[in-house]
Amino acid sequence: MRNLKRERIIENIIQQLQDLEQDQLETVQQAILSISPQNPSRLHSLGKLLGFSWNEDKEEMIMELGPFNANIYGVAQGGALYTFADVAIGFKILNQLKEKQKVFTLEMKMNFIKKGSGSKLIAQTEILHWGRKTIIGQCRIFDESKDIIAQSLGTFYLEEEK
Repeated sequence: MRNLKRERIIENIIQQLQDLEQDQLETVQQAILSISPQNPSRLHSLGKLLGFSWNEDKEEMIMELGPFNANIYGVAQGGALYTFADVAIGFKILNQLKEKQKVFTLEMKMNFIKKGSGSKLIAQTEILHWGRKTIIGQCRIFDESKDIIAQSLGTFYLEEEK
């Protein structure tokens, strides 16, 4: 019974895929990759869905651009850029947390400077303040030509697990 239900779901998905345009297929492919066990990452599914990856060597976040994070004009969507900055700062913090510490975004301000286009964007982050309960970080997002696309400043809450 269970395999029959699974087979019907797969058949239904295949039928629906037949009518999709190229950019829609790319979005579906990105969604599948974001939940695939063959795509292990410390990033959560939303980050993977939006095309984020962490470059360990340079300590920067990369966002591959495509229809899965573009607005109706074909450039990086503002909410995707905001999430990109939030995740990039959060990842920088996560990499420095002690055991039993957690971090949560309290607030973040974003300035959009230029259209995000090309094949990828790069987020570079800096921790400006690390206190007992709050952390302040900034993120600058650049395109491949090193032009600044956006800049954010965020406050994060540091919690000790008991």
